[in-house]
Amino acid sequence: MGKYKYLDSERKTNKVLKMQEQQLESLLESTEQNSTNLQEIRKILEEKLRAKGINPSSISQKDTVSESSYIKVDRGDIPDWKELEEAAESKYIEDVTFEDLLSKEEFQFCVDEIERINEEFASATGIFNKVDMSFLMVATALQIARWLIIQSICGDIGESIDGATRLAHDDKSIKDSINRSNKRLQSLFEKHGHMAGSKKYKSWEQIIFSSAPYDTTVGSPKFGENLGGKYHRYKTLGHDPILGWIFGTANFITDTCTLSNFNSYRIAREGRPHFSESISLATIFYEVFDSVKEDWLRLPAGIFAQYIHLKSDIFTVLGLPVPVIETFSEALAGKLYRSQYDSLCLLKDVMIVGNQAAWSIIINMIIGLVHGFFYNPQKDGDRTLYEVRTRKILAISNSLASAGNIAYAVGTEDWHKLDVGGIMVTMYRLFTDIRFVTRVKKEFIEKEMDKVLDKEMKELDSYFD
Repeated sequence: MGKYKYLDSERKTNKVLKMQEQQLESLLESTEQNSTNLQEIRKILEEKLRAKGINPSSISQKDTVSESSYIKVDRGDIPDWKELEEAAESKYIEDVTFEDLLSKEEFQFCVDEIERINEEFASATGIFNKVDMSFLMVATALQIARWLIIQSICGDIGESIDGATRLAHDDKSIKDSINRSNKRLQSLFEKHGHMAGSKKYKSWEQIIFSSAPYDTTVGSPKFGENLGGKYHRYKTLGHDPILGWIFGTANFITDTCTLSNFNSYRIAREGRPHFSESISLATIFYEVFDSVKEDWLRLPAGIFAQYIHLKSDIFTVLGLPVPVIETFSEALAGKLYRSQYDSLCLLKDVMIVGNQAAWSIIINMIIGLVHGFFYNPQKDGDRTLYEVRTRKILAISNSLASAGNIAYAVGTEDWHKLDVGGIMVTMYRLFTDIRFVTRVKKEFIEKEMDKVLDKEMKELDSYFD
């Protein structure tokens, strides 16, 4: 069993090569035997000529065969490759390896050739010259300066809520803003009129003027639900900045509350709003459909009520929870929310990371463009190999800058200093650039191997008509 692994097509090729090798060996033996027989016949003829008094050397001989008398091969006589594969498969049950095909000397020749080609590729794509090293230093310096400047301008990632810039949840300005918005919508659809629900559904006016049903916590322990008091927002899907547009809107229309575990409850408004009974999500969405079918304005009213409620909560001290997380990890969502990290903090971090990544990409584009201007066909050779040098400069400079940032964050013991956007760009560059360099190197090796085989191929072609 050889030390190399083979694709199925390579296995078949090895068997064909082995079969042809044995056929050539058999042909060589046959040729040598024929040559020996001819020599014996020649000796016999020479002896007979001498017996008759004729000197064999006086007879004109042709020691060479003219090229025009070479045997020509008709391409139609060559078997199809598929036929060769089938014949080889039937002849060899066991796999044929390189060790079965090549001698030790031939193996060493292949190794030497690969080393030679690798050295040529390394020489053609190396960046250890004055120009490339200058670009590498400038690119690295720009990337390091980038994350330092963005950090000083935009701040650190992962910062929690600044209470001084937020409003209390019952701030008068919030209530006044809600009332004004509700009255504007009411006046806008005044001509639509008040249409009471025939199946105890809320009218469109009741939807926009009633309190958010998912703000209700009273009665939840009776159903085994702990909403965490003032931290109930991360446990209710209506407060989710993304999912809330679906579940929160449905809750407003049907006067229900859907929790992060997708359990849903009807909210009774006799006395203080409270949990009254469990209800399925399927029932909630059916009731939304049924209610809107009765009065189409209830859907936009529900969406409007959801928008106003999210708007009123997002700038409060507690804010809105980081979206979606609560659906698959309520513990993580709770940990973030209780540590004062909300959706606005996430949005700020997304903007910081976006800036980090965007400026990193811009610097890479500028370095790549300017480095391209220095390309000299006579000096630098193939344009693709020159692009490998450009990509090496970008990948190494990005890696050095990211490594420096990580070292800085570790040294200060503050992960908030991480250049997340830049690190993401670095990872992307490493992935794509390594793939590009690997592809170019493969093509380079194939091209060099083709040069080695070109002479033999031309000689083989000369045998065909």
